[in-house]
Amino acid sequence: MNDFKEILTREAKGHDIELSDEQILQLDVFRSLLLERNKMVNLTSITEPEDFAKKHVIDSLMIVKHIEIDHEAKIMDVGTGPGIPGLILKIYRPDIELSLLESVRKKTDFLRDVIGKMNISDVQVINGRAEEVGHDIKHRESYDIVVARAVSSLNVLLELCLPFVRLGGVFIAMKGGLPQQEIESSQKALKILGGKIVKCQEYVLNEGLMRNLIIISKEQNCPDKYPRRSGIPGKNPL
Repeated sequence: MNDFKEILTREAKGHDIELSDEQILQLDVFRSLLLERNKMVNLTSITEPEDFAKKHVIDSLMIVKHIEIDHEAKIMDVGTGPGIPGLILKIYRPDIELSLLESVRKKTDFLRDVIGKMNISDVQVINGRAEEVGHDIKHRESYDIVVARAVSSLNVLLELCLPFVRLGGVFIAMKGGLPQQEIESSQKALKILGGKIVKCQEYVLNEGLMRNLIIISKEQNCPDKYPRRSGIPGKNPL
């Protein structure tokens, strides 16, 4: 067993996350493919085995630990980058139907390549911006769960992500250890876009590293004009 597999096995056990030998092998293959492409295209700055296990894999799997995901749930990962957390969730829960949204072509090229090489089914890769894809009838308000691990502020993420969530579904914003100010600044956006924060799940990812899952339910349909055109949500947040 290599260092990454050993570390991942240990970390999963420490966080009460059950991983099969096959899942650990798949996650190791995913990491190897990602690091190989990372030599040519900047996909991640997290490359060391321990950091990758904790900050990419375990952090992603905190979603399945703390949130109930229905069988064959339809999930979108907005701004997925190299497929994190989306592909990690898919390896853990192969029953889900996954869409990976990413605007950078080099990253979506990698995603299509890794999905093919790993023979992962029921994954759709979308090369586009959330501001535009959010108005596409094939995707708008049609997902059970939407997740974003992006660095944008919560009020920006709400405008980019809530339009994809079906009524009664949830948006999960993966955030750092002190999200309260962002939550307070997002009350206007929540009201406009029909969202309601139902839980802020705090967890310790590593010693001294606190993280949060902000779980937002979709209570009402988003007004048709949202999301606004590309660049506007970030420049002029709700």
